[in-house]
Amino acid sequence: MLIPAHRLVLALLGDEVVEVRGSSSHGTFRAYRGLPDAVHGMIAWPNTVLLTGPQPVVVDPGYQTQGDMLAGALRARGVDPDEVRTVVMTHLHSDHLSALPQLGQVDLYVHQAELDSPHGRRQRGLLDGVRVHPFDGDGGEILPGVSWIPTPGHAPGHVAVVVEAAEGRVVIAGDTLGPDPAWFAAMDLPSGFPERDAHLAAFRAIRALDPAVVVPGHTPPIRLS
Repeated sequence: MLIPAHRLVLALLGDEVVEVRGSSSHGTFRAYRGLPDAVHGMIAWPNTVLLTGPQPVVVDPGYQTQGDMLAGALRARGVDPDEVRTVVMTHLHSDHLSALPQLGQVDLYVHQAELDSPHGRRQRGLLDGVRVHPFDGDGGEILPGVSWIPTPGHAPGHVAVVVEAAEGRVVIAGDTLGPDPAWFAAMDLPSGFPERDAHLAAFRAIRALDPAVVVPGHTPPIRLS
């Protein structure tokens, strides 16, 4: 885990700015949902993952509001940011993408439907300095030992990144699993959840891979075996 998930909630109460924190990413999300009538918003850093092997690969670079945290976290692990040549995106929401300029002219792999989406088009400036490699279809290999499967729902071109690691198969699931880890554990979602059927289909597709570890977008990794 290069940078672990973190949430920060700010509320404007009159002339005061109040920070709201829970004991976990999920707890902070619940606090955000339960705030009284106030002007409020949330910054949610995702899990940024570094894959090591023949070459370093970054999955979901994260939020630009991290400052130079992405570059610093790489250097702390003995990796110069310019050594990263490959980035894989689960989707193109800004909290997963906007730290990308801290890297060099990387090869960026992302689903074509994300590039075609309204939120993807808004990120065009962040993609100007990289080589974009769109993929489409029912899944496939990105690099040896690294592949993808489609998991739409949270975003039209959302994917899960599947890594064959020494300790077993790891699935980097992005925002498919939602902010509450109990949902994936129960393989269920609240009634009325947006794109509920698509999310549950993605849950089943991830489970069918029999992963040892699943890395959600905004909560700690889940070890299944």
